[in-house]
Amino acid sequence: MVESNNKIHISFQEGYAENYISGIQEGFGGELYDNTFIVDKGPVKLKMSFYSIEGVEFNFSEIAATKPIVFTRFPDENPELLHLNIMKEGNFSHKYNKENTQMEAGLLGGVFLYNGMFPIEAEFPPNTTVKWLSFKFNLTKMGAIYDDLPALFSQLFEGNNAIAFRSNLSRENEKLVADLFAFQDLPNGKIALISSRALEIFANAALHFKKEVDADKTYGLHESDFKLLMAVKNKIINNIQAAFTIDELSKEFGVSSTKLKNDFKQLFGASIYKFYNQARMDEAYRRLKTGKFSVSEVGYDLGYSNLSKFSTMFKKIKGLLPTEVVQTK
Repeated sequence: MVESNNKIHISFQEGYAENYISGIQEGFGGELYDNTFIVDKGPVKLKMSFYSIEGVEFNFSEIAATKPIVFTRFPDENPELLHLNIMKEGNFSHKYNKENTQMEAGLLGGVFLYNGMFPIEAEFPPNTTVKWLSFKFNLTKMGAIYDDLPALFSQLFEGNNAIAFRSNLSRENEKLVADLFAFQDLPNGKIALISSRALEIFANAALHFKKEVDADKTYGLHESDFKLLMAVKNKIINNIQAAFTIDELSKEFGVSSTKLKNDFKQLFGASIYKFYNQARMDEAYRRLKTGKFSVSEVGYDLGYSNLSKFSTMFKKIKGLLPTEVVQTK
């Protein structure tokens, strides 16, 4: 463990859960109880529960800290081992090939599929709980789960190149992931439930990728178009209170308005306008949930001069009024 610039840095080799645990344990200590690893020391609280079935390792991870934590994962040099991360709660940044991307629950693009052929840096923000589900699987063993999976992943990960993909979390899997995390608290019989539900999520995610590949909707992170679209997305997220027009964005990023609109919707499954409103309402929900801000403070700060319009948009996207979030806090 190294601490610099008020950030805690941990390094380990990409791979199965044992690599993660070894690196984290070296930096923070922690205890291993059967299939669960727990750290509760100083500024860091971390819990990782891991299971293995049908050649697939899956684990639940939860981390919260009072300081930013940076995980640096070195390449495992194993093109047969693939990794699938699905966000459940919170956010963290990914740095790959000098590009910064954001993994965030509630936003489109919270699914990350990659091989371990490149270094990747994940930075977790302070005072935020982050939860995600990870799958680690070997290409040669995929046929035991779904006959088409080996061919699909071989198509996505040709050769020994460093490749990664981002996709959206389907509505079906969003509910299944929520159920899966809830199963961890069951007193009895949870292993069978967790295993069956995890495999269902994995198969659904794989089929979702297949549909996007068939429709040419999945982009590798190494593609220039993908990098441009991620830069547009990050600008929207990092300037959530500002208003953008398509023409302004197209001029700033040097792409035609038509191409920007079409490519953005193809990659993220939503128009720029819909994505922007979704991101704003996600941020509004997070602020309201803390109990530190009033509805008017959040609405005005996010660029709404009319609180009625803010409440209407919040209700449309979140399914409840902003005042209801404050009341349930």
